[in-house]
Amino acid sequence: MSKPEQISIGQLTTFLIDLDGVIYRGEELLPGADKFIAWLEANQKKYLFLTNNSFASETQVIAKLKRLGITVDKTHVLGAGQAAVQNIARRFPAASVYVVGEPPLFDLVREHQLTIANPDGHTANVVLVGLDRTFDYQKLKGAVIAVRSGATFVAINRDPLLPVVGDLIPGCGAMVAAIEASSEVQPEVIGKPQPMLLLEALHSLGSQPEEAIMIGDTLGVDIRAGIAASTHTLLVLSGSTTRASLEKSTLKPDYVYENIGAALEEILKH
Repeated sequence: MSKPEQISIGQLTTFLIDLDGVIYRGEELLPGADKFIAWLEANQKKYLFLTNNSFASETQVIAKLKRLGITVDKTHVLGAGQAAVQNIARRFPAASVYVVGEPPLFDLVREHQLTIANPDGHTANVVLVGLDRTFDYQKLKGAVIAVRSGATFVAINRDPLLPVVGDLIPGCGAMVAAIEASSEVQPEVIGKPQPMLLLEALHSLGSQPEEAIMIGDTLGVDIRAGIAASTHTLLVLSGSTTRASLEKSTLKPDYVYENIGAALEEILKH
C-alpha cells in the first residue's frame, strides 16, 4: 500500500485512536483527551477507539471512559476480537468456527450467525484463537486438527503476555504459538501491528486509508500498523515512546506531539 500524502490533520475525516497512553494512563485521563473527543464530535468526524484485546471488552472500555469523563457508545469502540469475527462473517458467511477463547468470544461468534464447531475440529471452516485461561490439550488438539484439515487459521493477536493487576500472565499469543507449532501453519493476525484491525475499522466507518489517521503511543505497534494500512500516522509521547527512542527508530510517524491535547492545539490553529 502506498503512503498517503501529508495534509492538515483537521482536514481528515476519520480518526483511529489507541487508548492506553493516548487517552488515559491507568486511571488518569491524559491532558486534552476529553477536549479532543469533544472536537471530533463537534466537527462530525468519524472515529473509533481500537484495542488489541482478544475477548469482548468494548463494554469495559466504555465504562472506563465514562469513569474518566468521556461518554461514548459501542459504535465508537472496536476490539480485535470484534474485528476478527466481523471479518470472518463477511468472508465466510454461515461458517463453522472452532473457537479457542472465553465465553464472550463464543457469544460474539453466534451473534454473527456463525456456527460453533467445538469440540469437533474436523467440521470447522475457520479456527479463531483468542485468550483462553482454561486452554488445555483437548482444545489444542481440536484446533490443530481443524487447521491441518484446511480450516483458515485466524489469531486475534500475538501478544505473548497479558498485564493483570500486579502480574503478567500468558496472553493470546501463547495459545496461537502452540497451535502454530503443531499445525505448521502461520495464522492471519487481526490485532496491531498487523493492519487488519485498522482495515476492518475503516470498512466499518466507510472510510478510505488516505482520509484516516492512526493515533497511538507505540512505534512498533500503533505506528507500524498505520503505515501497513496506508493511513496517516500520529505519535503521542504521553505513553511508551520517548523522543530519544523515536530518533533512533526507522519508523517515522507523519506527526509527533507531546500528547493529544497538543495535537488539538495545532489543529485549532488552522
